[in-house]
Amino acid sequence: MKIAVVGAPGTGKSTLVHALRLALQADTDMANSTVTEVQALQPQHPYELTLLLGLDLPQHRTNAHSVTLQADASLRHSLGTQSIAYTVVYGIHQARTDCALQAIAYSRALSTKRPTTASAAWHWNCETCSDADCEHRLFSALLKKDASVRQ
Repeated sequence: MKIAVVGAPGTGKSTLVHALRLALQADTDMANSTVTEVQALQPQHPYELTLLLGLDLPQHRTNAHSVTLQADASLRHSLGTQSIAYTVVYGIHQARTDCALQAIAYSRALSTKRPTTASAAWHWNCETCSDADCEHRLFSALLKKDASVRQ
């Protein structure tokens, strides 16, 4: 699994990357994973999971806080405009590492449960579905049913 760690300056990216590398090396299932501190987002984001560091560390209460807030807002905007899904990681010291490890485990569990065939498409309540193929099938079936009733 390829994991990107992003965050505003002073959010502890390097510390978290180091802690995650150590933790993942100890996990035999995740030993081949790569954790990278990403400085700038690329249009072709080659990562399976992106972790964004939250602004909850104590040092963010300083005068540089407004700069950190602007950097964080800019980063979130870039992630959004590039349609890059991300998970925000909070906590201090080991709690932050644990939060990141939970996000990694959750992402890994989701990736193993994803359907591998087109026949096993995602299903949702019709009121909230935005699947164009599903809508087409639904309305086509209704039109056929209406036409058969008229005859």
